[in-house]
Amino acid sequence: MKKTIFSTNSQELAKQDLKSWRSMSPEERLDELELLRIQAGKFLYEYPTRFRRIIRVTRKA
Repeated sequence: MKKTIFSTNSQELAKQDLKSWRSMSPEERLDELELLRIQAGKFLYEYPTRFRRIIRVTRKA
């Protein structure tokens, strides 16, 4: 078994992330964004993972 050490810095990771995002289609980006939003809703916050609908009803005077 060959053992190797791999190290990167934050700038390299940022470049890799940007490259991978740019290689995706707009639909794939939205799908990935939705997955990230769901994960954040489950683990970071204690609120439903869906967007809230806000409707404001006004009357003309």
